[in-house]
Amino acid sequence: MKQFNLTISENKQPFAFDGFNFPDFISPSIHKGEMAQTHYFFRPSKQSVVSLKVDLKGAENNCRQDLVRAKNKLSVDQDKFSYSQTESQWWEYCLAPHSFLPLEDSMIQVGLNLFNRFLHVDFNSSLGRLVDPGIGNEMLSTTNWFDKSAGELWFASWPVEGTVRRILNPLENILVTIWKLSLRKNSIKQVWQGDFGDSLHQLSLSPDRSFLVLAELGLYSEGKKLIESKILILNLKKKKNWQLSIPAAAHMEFDPEEKNICYISCHNIGLMAVKVGIFGPGIIKKIRLDENGPKLEGEFSHPDFHRITTHIVFRHRGKTLIGVSGYPDKVFLIDAATMKLYKIIKLEQGEKVDISVSPHLCGQDSYGIIASEDGEAILVSGTGFVSAAPIEEGKFSFTKEVNGYGSNSCFTGHVGVPSYLKE
Repeated sequence: MKQFNLTISENKQPFAFDGFNFPDFISPSIHKGEMAQTHYFFRPSKQSVVSLKVDLKGAENNCRQDLVRAKNKLSVDQDKFSYSQTESQWWEYCLAPHSFLPLEDSMIQVGLNLFNRFLHVDFNSSLGRLVDPGIGNEMLSTTNWFDKSAGELWFASWPVEGTVRRILNPLENILVTIWKLSLRKNSIKQVWQGDFGDSLHQLSLSPDRSFLVLAELGLYSEGKKLIESKILILNLKKKKNWQLSIPAAAHMEFDPEEKNICYISCHNIGLMAVKVGIFGPGIIKKIRLDENGPKLEGEFSHPDFHRITTHIVFRHRGKTLIGVSGYPDKVFLIDAATMKLYKIIKLEQGEKVDISVSPHLCGQDSYGIIASEDGEAILVSGTGFVSAAPIEEGKFSFTKEVNGYGSNSCFTGHVGVPSYLKE
């Protein structure tokens, strides 16, 4: 495992939350055209926010030559990239921050969309580095899983050549390897290898470490049709595996009460250059995992359930709720027991989504959400703003702009909560 230091600049400003009981959280953004990103670290208990700007210009060179060689080998034009992007759009997409994973001490792993290095940022000391896990320059999964007790990082990888092959044929199987990296011993172990996909978006283990779930986001389309992506489920104890196909598999969250139940998001979106295309309503699937394989126990959808960037699972007044960011201007709250709608909380009016002529190309940024520590309120963080709503009141009563966002800034993924780890 090799590490390379990065340039980080820091800015602090006061930021009051008017009595809301939210944990510390991090909100990601990119600066379009700069190969730079800023992470806003909100500290409600200290009524402040720290913004850390990470300069990644030149970092793409860690991957560029592998991509060039793969294209030459497969006779792919050097100007051709996935999702019909230009070269500058591609590298900006690859290096965009998407999610946050707490590691040991105050170190956070920032999930990058498609890259062959990990980005680690220490939000206490304002230090950053790119990490090469030492597996032959393979591309790395975006959002991963950390075993706090063992100090082990679980992640998946695939060869750069696989992504080039999918430029030619988005349906082609790609050889994927799942790894367990000991950060304390600087040693790595292969867990699984087999045919899967290339845009590996999230890897997570069940609370009892019995099951591993890996989601391939995909985002490929052919004409006006979205190509379904896949979910890999491994029974780590019985050495069995299953694969499911769903529209734009992305994220999974485990139930806080029933440890063998997870909720999987089906985004139903594709990527066309820098535009996100909505092909239809999204779905949240409730899946029970046991030794006989995954079992569908319910699902939720809604005509306005679009581009479901984030879903969280939390307790509210004796219920388990699933909170989902529904593009462009709604937060959906779902009763996890029944998979029925509990409540919709609306933001200010966003663009009108029309999927009658599919796909609808999104014209505004998305946003992420977290719940308060007491489960009484929802917070939304987007491009340049933070809003909060008491759940039972059902409306946003707090909105505040965040200094530092410019015209080229864009919220890019999930709100991260570094103050605790989900067990």
